[in-house]
Amino acid sequence: MIILGHTVGLVFAIAVLSISVVSFPLLLDRNVGVAVAVHTSARAVLASPFTMGLWGLIVAVSLGIGFLLAHASWHLYRKVVQ
Repeated sequence: MIILGHTVGLVFAIAVLSISVVSFPLLLDRNVGVAVAVHTSARAVLASPFTMGLWGLIVAVSLGIGFLLAHASWHLYRKVVQ
């Protein structure tokens, strides 16, 4: 069950990364519709999957470090403020 859950989560993460990695900046930068932006994002991921996968890994690790720092700050707060 754990392996299946992680696999499904990985598939969802890849799908979200593929849809959003280029589409959000493209929507802000140019006057295009959502469908064009999502299609462009998917084409960019298919054109360079290693680079986009590495970018996704960098983002995931950065979020993990942020969570660890926030958790450590909370524990420090609890020790300082009794």
